[in-house]
Amino acid sequence: MNESEFWKLISKIDVVMLDEGDEEGALELLQQELSTKSEAELFEFEEQLSLHLYAIDGEIYAEKAGESGSSDDGFLYARCYVVANGQSFFEAVKADPTKMPKSIEQWCESLLYPHRIAWARINGVEPSEWPFSASVSYETASNPNQWLN
Repeated sequence: MNESEFWKLISKIDVVMLDEGDEEGALELLQQELSTKSEAELFEFEEQLSLHLYAIDGEIYAEKAGESGSSDDGFLYARCYVVANGQSFFEAVKADPTKMPKSIEQWCESLLYPHRIAWARINGVEPSEWPFSASVSYETASNPNQWLN
């Protein structure tokens, strides 16, 4: 899955619903689309998601993320919100960290799961059994080039 295909899938997210705080509803179309993908494509989605979250995993982004930047999980969920809002928003934030979401109301933890849920349904197992590890970690402070400490 190339970057263009990734962003096409992300565009299925209903950003209006996301801004209203309905993460599950906002991701419903993405979930449906991912349910039609092969196992390999779901792994590729995880790879692209991880790369994009990693790209904005940095101290400067955390500092500009308001209350979300004060915890590892909160900062991860804020970065998920950035990706969930699409390529244009992602690129704007990447270029200007001051555009990071500032509120805990601007999280999208749910973005971490729809491809795993689709994979679990294909294989008749639980999402927690997800076997794939991306080339980079999306966890907070995993990108050593962007953290001074």
